[in-house]
Amino acid sequence: MRGQIKNIELARPSYRYLAFVEVETDDGNRWRLPMTGTVAQWLRVGQRVQLAAEKPQPGFDDYSLRTARVAVWPLFERIYTLERRSLFSDRVLYRYRLRAREARYERDYAAIVELEQYHYASRERVLALWYCERCGTYRAANARPDCPAGHGPMRFHDLKDATRASRFLVLELLDRQPYEPEVVGYVRVDPPLPLLHRRRPDGTLDRDIRRRIFPPEWFDHPFHPNQDVPPEAWWDEQGKVLARARSPVARLARVVVHPDYRADGLGVQALHCMMDWVRERWIPDMRLPKRAVETVAQMARFHPFMEKAGFVFLFETGSGRPALYLPLDETAREAIERFLQEDELARAHGGRLYRPRFTPVEPLSGPVVLHRVTKTYHNRLNLEGLSEPVREALEAFGVEEREIQTYVFRDADFRLEPGTVNAIVGASGSGKTTLLRMLIGAATGRDDPLYRADEGEIRMPDNVRLQALIPGEAEPELGTQPVLESLYRITGDAALAIEILNAAGLADAVLFRAPYAELSTGQKARVQLAWALAHRPNLLLIDEFAAHLDPRMAARVGRKLAELARTHGITLVLVTHRPELLRVLEPDTIYMVGYGTLFRADELPELGLFIREPYASFVVEGKKTWEIRKHPTRVRGRIGIISGGKVIGTAEIRETRGPFSVEELGAHADKHLADAETLEAYAQGRPLYAWVMERARRLDRPVPIRRRPGHQLWVRLRAEDQQGASDQDESAGASTDTSLGKQR
Repeated sequence: MRGQIKNIELARPSYRYLAFVEVETDDGNRWRLPMTGTVAQWLRVGQRVQLAAEKPQPGFDDYSLRTARVAVWPLFERIYTLERRSLFSDRVLYRYRLRAREARYERDYAAIVELEQYHYASRERVLALWYCERCGTYRAANARPDCPAGHGPMRFHDLKDATRASRFLVLELLDRQPYEPEVVGYVRVDPPLPLLHRRRPDGTLDRDIRRRIFPPEWFDHPFHPNQDVPPEAWWDEQGKVLARARSPVARLARVVVHPDYRADGLGVQALHCMMDWVRERWIPDMRLPKRAVETVAQMARFHPFMEKAGFVFLFETGSGRPALYLPLDETAREAIERFLQEDELARAHGGRLYRPRFTPVEPLSGPVVLHRVTKTYHNRLNLEGLSEPVREALEAFGVEEREIQTYVFRDADFRLEPGTVNAIVGASGSGKTTLLRMLIGAATGRDDPLYRADEGEIRMPDNVRLQALIPGEAEPELGTQPVLESLYRITGDAALAIEILNAAGLADAVLFRAPYAELSTGQKARVQLAWALAHRPNLLLIDEFAAHLDPRMAARVGRKLAELARTHGITLVLVTHRPELLRVLEPDTIYMVGYGTLFRADELPELGLFIREPYASFVVEGKKTWEIRKHPTRVRGRIGIISGGKVIGTAEIRETRGPFSVEELGAHADKHLADAETLEAYAQGRPLYAWVMERARRLDRPVPIRRRPGHQLWVRLRAEDQQGASDQDESAGASTDTSLGKQR
């Protein structure tokens, strides 16, 4: 239905989220349409519109309205997916689903106030105005206050530094965890600034510089209320200017993202959402199609997200702040390119403002190698000095004075290639921290026995620059210094310090100035990471990585750190108890540590042995240490254990024992887990042999293999085509007989 706007009802206290537009259609019917005053105020009485309504008295969600050229209602709303992908493939590590929509509800503005406090607020800065519906009182506060006259909670009116022309887009996090915020960011868009001058290096000004860059008429009708009117006339003054303001340029006045998400690309995504909103709905004025977006933002000097989204630096304003422009069509793009080519100052900077300062380090000149390293743990258990009840209790459990000696590592081999990401996993107390200590000792020359191997060789490149983070042992002492100050004293460059904090998952300016001692445990962990990176190491060791971070934050920081290590030449070694982090870290190597053993879990042995269940699981779990066969084998060392077409674990064949009779094997049932009847059926009167297996481990993720048809005993796991080894392969020393496990 076509019609004409007859009236606009706009109440100052609630205009952000409530207004009415009365439309008379050409058939003579009148419609009273509810909408937000933020939108309604840009319409005008007498304007031609097109209406589609589902009900005679439509509610907010029961109609659509558009002018002759652009949609007005319902408000812009769209779902976006932001995928965080692997550096090596198209594999999605994790994703965000976001709903971007124009602010509509009172709760949207309450969320905006909360986000503003994360970013800008201090004790002296009050952000919002609230009003009481009953008595008409206004009050400034950062959280919803109660009416001073006792009328209960007040309602939101407006942001103090916004104008009536300001429009807001909020970003809601979908598929969120209960501990995550619902609104993770917002964008504010205004009309362009009324006037901008360029400051030259000598301090002189190029006045009204934009008219030299873009068509001058773009800035002929600015939103420029008279600042000298008394406060009580300010609302009406803005309304008068709104009636005539229009421009093909919009202004990005604010983009704020929750600090936990800023360092993971949501700032850039927020700007992409803003582009769609502005381009499709002609935000803010809805009167002219938008050709460009301008912003004046000092923070663009310290963070590249605006330029990543397509903004181009053009000039510094008279106050010394950078002005950047985002072209939305070819006219604006050509104007920007022409200015960059023809203007002397613009040609010098080339449209770039942000220059990355955290450059790659000198990589390790060679690998870090551990060769046949043995490390033992010695402790003397002493009951001296204990009270009699405690001594008696310990003795009841068989605890006596004695010397304890256990292997932490025995003949361990380990290799770290320069610039790689390496994960160390294993049970608590298995030796992961001990491994880091030995690396620290080799890199620093530390003589403390705790940091030295008992036997074997550790080779460390000559150019190693080590930083290590071990909770309670190797941690920075930052005290009460503000976080940014601490990093500035290391780097000598505030912009570099901010860049490093961003890389460590800290992008909140409030936290930058907060003392380290006042931070949460998770925030302290990220500051420690930034502190280590600020020292420019080429070997970084981190124990208990992400132990104090929630799963989503751990994934964000882990992905960012692994990417930074690979792009900057840092050899990274992370100890973690959290297997879900391996997906985002995508380590080049995964080492398993377990009570004397150290081996690459992600590297398959050369040979794999087929064993039927449940015996295969018994082997990799360490319950079955003798594999009974009809022939001995010359194979020694680590092999893969194959079950169900997958390598499910590994074990080492140490030796072959035998021959045994069935009766002799009966004395070792705890090792092979077979009963006499099964052994008799398998042996068929022939002697049997025990392949002695030790140091068995189950893989975190079974590895599928391809096998050829027919019976196989062994398969070569490292061959490109993974074809089975010959059943008569002398290297295996085994025949084609069926294993004992296959008889069950």
